[in-house]
Amino acid sequence: MRARLVITIAVAGAAAAGVVIAQAPPPAHPILHEPIPDLAPGAQGPTIGGAKHGSNPTAIVSGDKVLAKPALDRPPVGNAPTGGNAGPVLGTKDFSADRATSMRPDENTGSDGTLHYVSVFNPDVLPFKRMSAFDSTDGDFTLHVARSAQVELPVGGTTDASTRDRFWGDVEIQLAPGVEVPLPSVAPDMRILSYEAKPSVHLAFSKDGADNYFVRTDDPGAQGTYHVVFFADADAGYFAPQLPPHKYRVREVGARAPAELLAALPDNVRHEAEITLEHLGVDADMDLGVAFNKLVGYFRAFQAGDLKSHSGNTYRDLCDSQVGVCRHRSFAFMITANALGIPTRLVENEAHAFVEVWFPERGWQRIDLGGAALRMDVAGASNKTLHRPRAEDPFAKPPEYTQSYTQLEGDIRGLSTQQLADKKRPLDEAPASGSTAGPGNGGNSSVSPDRITPDPTLPHVAQDPKKPTPRLLVTQAATSAYRGDLLHVEGIARVDAKPLADHVVAVYLSPAGENGQHAVQIGSAKTAADGTFRVDLPVPGGLSLSTYEIYLSSLEDAHYNASLSD
Repeated sequence: MRARLVITIAVAGAAAAGVVIAQAPPPAHPILHEPIPDLAPGAQGPTIGGAKHGSNPTAIVSGDKVLAKPALDRPPVGNAPTGGNAGPVLGTKDFSADRATSMRPDENTGSDGTLHYVSVFNPDVLPFKRMSAFDSTDGDFTLHVARSAQVELPVGGTTDASTRDRFWGDVEIQLAPGVEVPLPSVAPDMRILSYEAKPSVHLAFSKDGADNYFVRTDDPGAQGTYHVVFFADADAGYFAPQLPPHKYRVREVGARAPAELLAALPDNVRHEAEITLEHLGVDADMDLGVAFNKLVGYFRAFQAGDLKSHSGNTYRDLCDSQVGVCRHRSFAFMITANALGIPTRLVENEAHAFVEVWFPERGWQRIDLGGAALRMDVAGASNKTLHRPRAEDPFAKPPEYTQSYTQLEGDIRGLSTQQLADKKRPLDEAPASGSTAGPGNGGNSSVSPDRITPDPTLPHVAQDPKKPTPRLLVTQAATSAYRGDLLHVEGIARVDAKPLADHVVAVYLSPAGENGQHAVQIGSAKTAADGTFRVDLPVPGGLSLSTYEIYLSSLEDAHYNASLSD
């Protein structure tokens, strides 16, 4: 039963409290916790709370999800292949923690067994975490980084929701003064907007010519393992590859590319690639879209199996046999596309390899060529959202590609049925991760069908039976307030009778006796370690002078169902 509290103070455990809105302002209450901006569809921003030096925002908005800042007082969850809490620790030789400095093609072209992938980002770009990128080739077809010199990266800045996608990074790092530690990234232009570390330490970030990222500390007393949570963003177009908006011939791509991006192929490598291009009927005078689609379609159609010949030239054998898994496809594609004049590099992590290509007007684009594995085990992603690009991949998709684990088909362990379903929803049914306008309608609807509000006339919100549903209670509230002044509200969030910390709670006012209809959100708060919050929120000046009931709600996230106070 909902308590009706109009004059008296709300009792502990009350689900909704009443408050009289009057006209003249009394003295204001002190603000006890930082308010969180309104989360109304179409009005919310990309972050909740501001990023500043030494402090991350409270949460980020990712499509129809609110992703709270990872907690620093616990280790990154599930970062080991076994799903435990230990490791990997960047800066060591642990699984998923080390970066390769070169790559040489192999001839083990049969299906991979079980691949193990460790998640460190939220939303998760699974399985496309960038750990090692290569952009040059030796005469023996060994891949390297052409320019290993590093460029220092600034920390800070604001994120543009129209062009950038946002991410949490959550890692453990072994640090020593002046030692560069490889850092995973989501994209070549990833920016570190803010970070927090425990123990506290000053960090410096950098990257090399292939956009491999590094982190270090110059603090003389720094030594040991540090837990680092960082807030980052990246160009949204990278995740949704497209051709340039204007027509180009293939040879115009190289002419417009920065000189440092053009691969200097050894003569013997170029000669072998030209044989492949001739076989495919592709040349530099063709329309870029036609030529590139032929390349993508051919290498995506590779199948796991045995090479038809072992001539000692692995590149030649791979292209002629059209067999191999992700690393073989990506290696052969990189050589061939660079010979055609399209800047291309190979990127890999512990479970997957893919390529990046550079186009005029668009910059680097992530191109997945698929792979072949019996199973993929994912660690650390069970409580995360999977990243959804803003557009579908427009290039050729033969069956060998569409049925692969990179499209999350087959035996994928460590992800829930709901995570997989959310990832695969069409963009006209759910927003991309970079959207902050609410689901389904691109923000054009005044109320999102997936948003919890007190109004019972709005569409029902589905509950995931595998997720717990929090219980939200108003425990105390002011009995009267004035338009334009602050309204004091206290509450608690619990799940399975336990306090729910770091949970974003929205506060609504609804006219008394209307059962939640015509509710107005006046703000939000974030719960403390004991599950409670205390906040003072401004009363909108346009509210009628009347008696209102207070409701609490919270959105669905990767951990919990959406919830509404009783």
